[in-house]
Amino acid sequence: MFESSLDQTRRISRVGPLVDWFKTRERAWLLIGAAAQIFVLLGMIGLHSIPFLRGQTVLLRVQPVDPRDLFRGDYVILGYDFSRLPANAIPGLPAQNGNASDRLQGRTVYVSLVPEADGLHYRGGGYSLTPPASGLFLRGTLNGWNRIDFGIDRYYVQEGTGHKYEEALRNRHLWAEVVVGADGQAAVEGLKIQ
Repeated sequence: MFESSLDQTRRISRVGPLVDWFKTRERAWLLIGAAAQIFVLLGMIGLHSIPFLRGQTVLLRVQPVDPRDLFRGDYVILGYDFSRLPANAIPGLPAQNGNASDRLQGRTVYVSLVPEADGLHYRGGGYSLTPPASGLFLRGTLNGWNRIDFGIDRYYVQEGTGHKYEEALRNRHLWAEVVVGADGQAAVEGLKIQ
């Protein structure tokens, strides 16, 4: 039941050298821990920077999301005409219940980007569950109510400049400058009023 003092002494004598070993290398372990945390943070930043380094910049027309509350703090909520999955939009799925969001919830959805006549502005094309074989496309995740999240739904603006973007959005003159990577990952680079 109770451990004898001799057994305790033996156990401590076995653990003691291990504790001493760690104590002599304490500074190295702290540096390794700090370096690992910095490495993880740099990796997270790097992953989000990939579209900016290798992607193609396109202009996408922004749609009003909620005319009563477009700005919360210092960012603009952005919506696009292709952000909502229409019924029966994905070929190859059974027609029963269309593209019901409960069956596709959390699935990756791809939207082809089609250039407009000027070659600078783009609009959404077809939807699919696999990446298109050619051309530009966006990769998103289907959320509730058939909404597709592409990660380009908000843009932080400089304080005091929100009203001009709100007015441009209301008049349908606001475009998002979006960088699109080869894998469909996208990031908002800026907003343009045209």
